[in-house]
Amino acid sequence: MNEETDSSGKTTNNSSNRLAWDSRVQYLFMVIAYSVGLSNIWRFPYLTQRHGRGAFLIPYLIMLIIEGMPLLYLELAIGQRMRKSCVAVWNQLNPFLGGLGMASVFCTFIISIYFNFVTTWIYFYIFHSFQSSLPWSTCPTSITNNQTVVEPECEISGAASYFWYRKTLNISPGIDDPGGMRLKLLACHLGSWAVLYLCVSKGIKSSGKVAYITTLLPLLVIIIFFIKGMTMRGAIEGIKYMFTPELSDILDIQTWLDASSQTFFSLGMGFGGLITFASYNPINNNVHKDTLLVSATNFVMATFATMVTFSIIGFKATVMYEKCIDHNIGLLNEVCSMQNLTSKVCKGYNTSEGLSRETFELSFLDKISELQNMTSQDQVFKYCSIQEDLNKGVEGTGLIFIVYAQAIVEFGPSAPFWSLVFFILLLSMGMGSMFGNIECISTFICDLEIHPWLEKKWVAAGIVCSLACSIGLVFVQGSGFYWLELFDSFLGTYPLILVGLVESVAVGWILGTERFSDDIQFMIGYRPSVIWKLAWKIITPIALAILLVGSLISKFSEPITYRVYDRTTTQMQDMTYPWYALLICALLVLSSLLWLPGVALARKLGLLRYKSKHTSTAVPHGDRDANL
Repeated sequence: MNEETDSSGKTTNNSSNRLAWDSRVQYLFMVIAYSVGLSNIWRFPYLTQRHGRGAFLIPYLIMLIIEGMPLLYLELAIGQRMRKSCVAVWNQLNPFLGGLGMASVFCTFIISIYFNFVTTWIYFYIFHSFQSSLPWSTCPTSITNNQTVVEPECEISGAASYFWYRKTLNISPGIDDPGGMRLKLLACHLGSWAVLYLCVSKGIKSSGKVAYITTLLPLLVIIIFFIKGMTMRGAIEGIKYMFTPELSDILDIQTWLDASSQTFFSLGMGFGGLITFASYNPINNNVHKDTLLVSATNFVMATFATMVTFSIIGFKATVMYEKCIDHNIGLLNEVCSMQNLTSKVCKGYNTSEGLSRETFELSFLDKISELQNMTSQDQVFKYCSIQEDLNKGVEGTGLIFIVYAQAIVEFGPSAPFWSLVFFILLLSMGMGSMFGNIECISTFICDLEIHPWLEKKWVAAGIVCSLACSIGLVFVQGSGFYWLELFDSFLGTYPLILVGLVESVAVGWILGTERFSDDIQFMIGYRPSVIWKLAWKIITPIALAILLVGSLISKFSEPITYRVYDRTTTQMQDMTYPWYALLICALLVLSSLLWLPGVALARKLGLLRYKSKHTSTAVPHGDRDANL
């Protein structure tokens, strides 16, 4: 039996048979794969666009420093010190904090349900990439009166947008119209959970090895796409557009809320996965260095991935602008050849010589209204603006499935290859994040000691994946897109921020920063600086509290709306949520948060008991009861 001495001089037992990482490298790869996940290329770019582009980087960096890094350090340190699941850690810290771990687990479970559905869409696109011509490269046509007619909706929206809304989602008119099950999405949904289960069924021994792939492959593919993107026309304009800030957006409370929630998503805080991963570490692993490394990697990867995205957006906007100019040149040739060349607009224009884009921009771009007066209703000169095309570059949740898909088409004959590479990249990033979520939940079930069978990781993981897959069927409907955005708007923000707030209060005030620093010194040989102590005790909890209260006031001070797809205009329109949708969302939020007061009250009344399966290698100061 091994023994260790903690920072208070106590001798603690190290007889735990808890699983351990094969190496520190494997652990770091798993944490980075978990932290630097799909949200950095799916969520971060459209939040950057929505909140002033370069201006969004300012609140994001501030929130990363004052909340992200302190909470990351806190979760890694406390998990490594106690070597327990995310629930058992808080039970041992204080009996009345048992609900914090439960809230984290349930929040992780609910978020996992909708987050993994993004991989369902990715599988759908991967399967459609195995074609010589990508199905979103052209609009569908029909034969009417012996003439080939392009689908009007597709002609207005574009082939990539049409494929996303009408073929992938087959989206309904609103959240109150289920629209029925989408069978192809259902098959992808079942397959995505099956693959995930196979990867996590044996615990960290299986998912830890897969993490090498889910960390290195995204980095490699992003670098390839960056090199490819920089060779395309308009890429530099897209990157300039990204770093051109709209500073007025910094004054919007929603900008700070989204920056805060993105910090939680990017680093994986509040989910419990980081605590679980750290619990498999040797006691002397340097968590301080891990915090700095993971935080820096996250910020660099998020910014780099967003640059790649905006280079693609710049290319896409340039192509759209050139097509718009070419359309107008062709129409001008037609109009001027049919009318008197002595007319004001056509005078001196030789239609046989043609017209370059540069010449049209100089001579005719500001005369679109005059040109329009010369045409019939069937002939329309378009107003061309590369700035407007850049502004339309990000489509919210559908960013990667519209912008990237449309840009990849322009790669020419190699488009199917690049499509396959890109969506495999997204899949690996999504699975890297999901490994930690399922590992946290299944470890909690194993630690409950309810039944010997439930202590087997493959059984616990099977229960989690089966239940999540069943609930996730709501997203397979025609209205599933709206439900997913509802979940992301509420469940991906408020519960996580509240969990982070309580965690910082628990360590900063209940355990105490000095005692926590003693345990960190015991692990890594030196104490954290006063800046970390101030963050845990004052800066982080105050910032999160202000943000939480301010965002709630801003959110509920006016009717809560969502965006619905209008098939006539092919644009997203605002619509008010029905009462039952908000009620369901509120119940899901409360299902996570009510554990905080609920467990504390149950302990006070002596109604609830919990005993962790594993013995900690390091018990915090004092003889605290670890049973709940």
